[in-house]
Parts: sequence; structure tokens; C-alpha cells
Amino acid sequence: MSEQRRLSLKVLKEFHKAGVLKDLVLIGSWCHYFYRAYFNDAPEIPLVRTLDLDFLIPKRQLAKTKADVPEVLAGLGFEPLRQYPSGLVKYGHPDLEVEFLVPERGRGEDRPVRIDALGINAQALRFLGILGDHTMEVRHEGLPIRLPEPAAYVLHKFIIARRRARPEKEERDLLAAKELGEFLLGDAVQRVKLREIFTDLPLKWRRKVLDSVKSESKPLYDCLTNPF
Repeated sequence: MSEQRRLSLKVLKEFHKAGVLKDLVLIGSWCHYFYRAYFNDAPEIPLVRTLDLDFLIPKRQLAKTKADVPEVLAGLGFEPLRQYPSGLVKYGHPDLEVEFLVPERGRGEDRPVRIDALGINAQALRFLGILGDHTMEVRHEGLPIRLPEPAAYVLHKFIIARRRARPEKEERDLLAAKELGEFLLGDAVQRVKLREIFTDLPLKWRRKVLDSVKSESKPLYDCLTNPF
């Protein structure tokens, strides 16, 4: 096991001990590790290496368990990294960087959102609602870990890929979404979830998905546009 993976599991374990893991959804590329385990080590699911360990707080008011999250992370060797002028604080370690996110409300929020119960602030981003509204729980080394449904994760990747400022990140997102999405097509239950979650999205979001999918994956495009 790599040092990076070992440290990420330590973070999850310490959050669980502090009682806050249940209020968080693990998002981002680390999901691939747990998706692969969930689907019996399926080699078709790519393992995407990243330094970012991202946590979504899907509903701000539900983070009720009080815990000093910065202190928990400090105990694992993380240091606060304050960004100026926004004031957003991430937590850095030579092997990993932890960030907290919330779904953006209304017309947007240009300042970090304070989560008093956890002693942190979080960045508000668009389109995160799809991840928080469709979650699953997996158990790994005795830990209950909340993840986005794989279908929701794939659709979200297709939405945000075209918004990436760096071409390499766009390419990485599209490839990850394509490979995981086409794997899900081979599972009848997951195929239905892809269609159901897609149909439930706002019209503008659906258009963004299809704009990306059309050029990346004919099987996924056919699944999303053809009736059951």
C-alpha cells in the first residue's frame, strides 16, 4: 500500500473516531479506489492518482456533530493552507491535500462557507448537488464511507470536464468518466441508475452531459438518449 493511500485511510479513520465521517461524502478521484473494491476489484475501473482528498458536505445544516477537524488533521501532520484573498483554508501534507466543499446556492458564493460545527470553511461549487443527492455507503476496513453513486459520479464528471481551465484536467476527467461509465453499462442495475439520475437532472445540466458524452462515448450516449 502506498503512503498516500495509507494516509487517506488514516484520515477516514480519524474522522470516523471524531464522529464526523457520517456527515461527509468522499468525492473526487479517490472514489475510484472504493468503486473498484465495491465491484470486486474490477480492472476496468481506472485508479486515478491524485493528491486531493475532497469531502462534500451535502447539506450544511446536517453537519451537527461538533468536532475540531483542523486539530484532527494536525494530529496526522497536516498544516492549514490559507488562500488569499478568498480566505479558503485547505489542509496540506507532503502526500495529500484535504479540502471541504459544499453545493453552491443560487447565483453563486464568492466566499468560503463557514461550517461552525466542524471548525472549517468550505468552498461552494456548482453542480455538486448531483453528488450529494445520490449517495451510497460502502464498508472498507470496518469504516462506513459515503460515496456518490457511481452513475452520479460519471454524470458529474461529464458536466464539469468542459469547465476545466487546464486541458490535461479536462482530458483526465473525460477519460475517467468514459471508462467508469462504460463499465457501468455492463451492469443492469447501474445502467438503470444512469438513466434515472440523468433524467432527474435539470434540462441545462442534461444538455451539458450530452455535449460531452456525444464526442466521447457512443454507448453512453445511446444509453442516455434512447428509451428503456
